[in-house]
Order: sequence, then structure tokens, then C-alpha cells
Amino acid sequence: MPELPPNKHQEKSLRTRTLLLDAAIESLAEVGYAGASIADITARAGVTRGAQLHQFHTRNELFAQAIGHLTERQREAMQRKARTLPEDTPAGAVLVQLVTATFAGGLGRAAVELYVGIANDPPLRREMLRVQHDLTVELLDRCAELIDAHIARDRLESTFWLTINLVRGATLDEMVGRDRVRRKQVLADWTALAESALR
Repeated sequence: MPELPPNKHQEKSLRTRTLLLDAAIESLAEVGYAGASIADITARAGVTRGAQLHQFHTRNELFAQAIGHLTERQREAMQRKARTLPEDTPAGAVLVQLVTATFAGGLGRAAVELYVGIANDPPLRREMLRVQHDLTVELLDRCAELIDAHIARDRLESTFWLTINLVRGATLDEMVGRDRVRRKQVLADWTALAESALR
């Protein structure tokens, strides 16, 4: 027997939950973990305090759920970028663009803030590491699918991890207010170097 569709109340509840989790990610990216208060998140989501309390009783509970939600948003960003890359995109550019789509920008800043914010909460830290590891493995496999099959897997993996470290470093650079033009040049330079490393 097919599953019945959710009723209107369930749909509204899911919509409210998604609005709050998206707002939490936005708040993390813009004002940081310390500044991402329940009041700020509720205002960004455009929901009432009562609606927020119905979904999440505490800030900690909200951020515990934001871990998986953020990772899913990163996965979606990676998949969007993969779908829109031209077929003739060079291997180095594939790597840099997919990693950047996943781990830079607002999503990257939110991830860094969340990592730091939950660093002293072992259960949340383990969950964050687990879901981010799964995402990274999926990202590596997606890169392998889109890059020339003749490139050795060990060479791809080495260049992949260097790219992730560079993109995360560039995200931190952005967070401390370094020059945006310089960061773009660093990524462009690394794209050329990654292309050489892969070949």
C-alpha cells in the first residue's frame, strides 16, 4: 500500500524546520557561532518564537540538527556545480570548482564556524566529522567520474586533498578579512598547478 502524503500541518512544520535550519546556516556564515542566537535565527527565518520552540527547544538542539542540514546543502551545491561544468573542463578546473562549490563561500564559512563552535562537544564533533567525511568521499568520487580516467587514482587523491586544504585555508583567509582579489588569484594559480600535478 503506498505511503500517504503528509498532511498540511506536517508540510507546514517541515517548511518551518527548513527555514530555521537554512537561517542557522546563514547566521553562522554572517555573524559566526557566537553571534548566531536563537533570536537572530528566528528573525532570519521569518517565523514566530512559538514556531521555533515547536521545532527546537534549545540552541544546542538547533545546531545539532544544523550539522546534517549544512552537509546536505553542501552536497546540493556540489551536485549543481557538477551538472553545470562543461564537458571539456580541464581536470584541474574540475577539481578546484567542485571543491570550491562544496567548501567555500557562505557554506564554507558556516562549516568552519560550526566546527569551532562544537569543538568541545564530543558527540556533536563526532557527528560533524562523520557527515563531513562522507561528503568528502562522495566529492572525491564525483571528481573521479568527471576527470580523465587515465589519471592515476593516487595522483588524483593527492591533488584532491591539497585542493581541499587550500580552499579551506582560503575560506579562513576570507573570514579574517584578507583581500578577495588575492584569494581569487591564489585559486587561479592553484588551478594551473593542480592541472600540472594531475598530468
